[in-house]
Amino acid sequence: MSTRDKIIAAVYAVWAVAAIGLAFLAGGLSADNVTRLSIIAFLIVQLVGLRFLRGALSRVKPSARFIASGMLLAAVVEGLYMISRPVFPSLLVGPETDARTAIESYAIDLALTLPAYLVIFSVIWRFICRYRYTLWEYILVMAMGQTLGDGFVYFVGAPAMLLFLPYPMFNYHALNIVPFLLVRGELPASARSSRRSFLALPVLVVVYLACGAVIAAIGSLSELR
Repeated sequence: MSTRDKIIAAVYAVWAVAAIGLAFLAGGLSADNVTRLSIIAFLIVQLVGLRFLRGALSRVKPSARFIASGMLLAAVVEGLYMISRPVFPSLLVGPETDARTAIESYAIDLALTLPAYLVIFSVIWRFICRYRYTLWEYILVMAMGQTLGDGFVYFVGAPAMLLFLPYPMFNYHALNIVPFLLVRGELPASARSSRRSFLALPVLVVVYLACGAVIAAIGSLSELR
């Protein structure tokens, strides 16, 4: 890791600890915070099991390995979010929800979100094949683009909450980091370092807004909202 990346990692680590720590002090063990703890634990499990995943998926071509692993991890994170913020409030799973209803709600959530993740990870794949990212550039650019896109309306209405950006960014670290590590050594040699690599951030915001609009339209038509 370069000195620059070490500085970036250290600054982000301090920012993340402060943002997440303050969120837990303010909210305690709320549904959102329990979800976040679960997601962070899930990310740690992924990193511990990286060697196993690398061996198990070694025969899968890099593009399929990246996109499929990202979608699989997204499906797990969507499941963790069913207790706090599923794709639509009507799908929320609580203590009083029976097993059949919980499974049906999760299935509906995945039916709506996984096609969007297919598009999102395909877009990210195009960027990492075209441009060379250091690990920390990738971690921050992709997660920030996804976070700002997914929470665009919220952040426009409450810009001060950008100070706590690492809190929701961990959702996307749990989707993005391991897929990148699984293919990092097999990306095209033609990928080049360029400032244009940071265009991934606004592009992901636009992709999330477009996917969100489609999901919202489907929800309106099916009365899920």
